[in-house]
Amino acid sequence: MVPGPFGLAYIGLAANRKGLLGRCHFAGRTRNHSPRKSLSALLMDQLRLIPILIPKPNSPDTWGLDAPSEQRLSSWMHANLELSVELCEDPDARETELVNQFAPPLNLTKCEQTPQHRMIADARRVIFAKLQGAAGGFASPSDVLRSNGFGQQAPMPPSDRSLALRRPIGAEIDTAEAIALRYGLNAKSYRHGLRGNISWYQKPQDWTFRVGSREWQDMIEVAEMMAARG
Repeated sequence: MVPGPFGLAYIGLAANRKGLLGRCHFAGRTRNHSPRKSLSALLMDQLRLIPILIPKPNSPDTWGLDAPSEQRLSSWMHANLELSVELCEDPDARETELVNQFAPPLNLTKCEQTPQHRMIADARRVIFAKLQGAAGGFASPSDVLRSNGFGQQAPMPPSDRSLALRRPIGAEIDTAEAIALRYGLNAKSYRHGLRGNISWYQKPQDWTFRVGSREWQDMIEVAEMMAARG
């Protein structure tokens, strides 16, 4: 990524009721933060990030990262990026003005889109398409980032979406936190459900197992049962 003028990577609002605390990209979840998704696409290989599909019953699906990947991305951001704040009376208008003027590479709207912007957007689309397709494993978006002209790859054909929930694409190890996130469950409630429904449970238990193992399959069955109950 080549930063914009003055080293700018992204310009955004922090105008909700919680202000900067509520919309700080350094501490949020990637599923809800556009610049984190763009950084994920750029750093997928370097940080060994594992993307996961986030189904939403009442709105379009999205994607994010599993819990360990979220931590690695946040650590990278704290080590490599700086945050600057400007107070203003009309933050929406000010954001539009600054983004249009400086066009930072992680701002994928409100400014003229350069080849670098399109490259990042294409890499993000590839991640989402492959998670939705869940066929043939997860190929890194670096193919798009390295392609001549930043050409857009065709999405993979759709298949049973339950496979994307069952298997964290590209991962060999799965955790209770990652499974709960994929199925839209509260992690604490899910761990409680695991303790009550799995016969081999012994304390202490970190609920981390190889994908495809018998233990992992039991954990998935509990997640599916809890998700079906709503």
